[in-house]
Amino acid sequence: MPTSTFRVDLVAGVTTMMNAYIAANPTKILRHYRSLPAQFQDLPASYFDVRPETVSHANGLRDRVTQPSIVVVTRLTDNGETTDLHDQLVDSLLDHLTSYPHIVAGTVWSDLTIADEAVGTDNQFVGTRFTFGNISIAEGRT
Repeated sequence: MPTSTFRVDLVAGVTTMMNAYIAANPTKILRHYRSLPAQFQDLPASYFDVRPETVSHANGLRDRVTQPSIVVVTRLTDNGETTDLHDQLVDSLLDHLTSYPHIVAGTVWSDLTIADEAVGTDNQFVGTRFTFGNISIAEGRT
C-alpha cells in the first residue's frame, strides 16, 4: 500500500510559500517557523500551527480535508503604530496567500478565515491567525 506524504508535503508547501513571501518582503516578516517556537525571535514572524483533519473513505478513495493555520506575530510596542503596521502586513500576506491556491500539488483551497488574537503570557504580542478552511486531497485506497 502506498504511504501518504500529505502532512509532510503540507508543511513543506507552507514553508516554501512563506519563505517566498519573506524573500519578496524582507522587512515585513523576518522569519517563518515550521511549528510554534519555544520563543519568538526576529519579529515579526510567522509559524505553522495546528492542522486538524477529517478523513472519509468511499469507492476506493480516501478524501482528506485539513484546516491548518499560519499565525503571524508582531511585538506590541506603541499599540497604535504597531497595530497599523501589523494590519498592513496582514493585508499584504493575504494577497500573497491568494496567489497560492495549490499549496500542495493535487490540492486546492478556497476558504480562508483571518482572526486576531493575543499571543504570549502577558499579551506582549499581537497575532493574526490565517486558517485555511478546506485544503483537500483525494488519495487512492486499496
